[in-house]
Formats: sequence, structure tokens, C-alpha cells
Amino acid sequence: MREEINTQIDLSKILGPYSDKWVALSFDGKEIIASGETVKETLEKAKEKGEKSPILTKVPKEYGNYVL
Repeated sequence: MREEINTQIDLSKILGPYSDKWVALSFDGKEIIASGETVKETLEKAKEKGEKSPILTKVPKEYGNYVL
């Protein structure tokens, strides 16, 4: 079983280049594993890179305050 994450992480700097895309974050939420236009594409890319349980989120077009 994985340990629960209960911390705040500022992703604004690493998510900026992924505007309006889906991203797969590592389980700890600190690294972008993959990105794509669809959830399916992004998940497939993340699994190809060995991440079994990525955190998937859609990056907004305009980045402001956003809670994941």
C-alpha cells in the first residue's frame, strides 16, 4: 500500500508549458511523467514509462489559482 500524500506542492512553474493539455504526475506529485491531448494518450505514455498509478489532471488554458 502506498503512503498518503498530505502536502501542498506549487506546480505552477512545471505546468506552465502544458497549457490546455492532460498531464500525468508521479505518485508524489512532484514530476511530470507524460502529457497529451487526451486522458487515454497521457495514461498510455505514463504506463510506458513505468508509472503504474499516475495522477492525471487537465492543465487550464490560463493558469491561476487551481487546486488539484
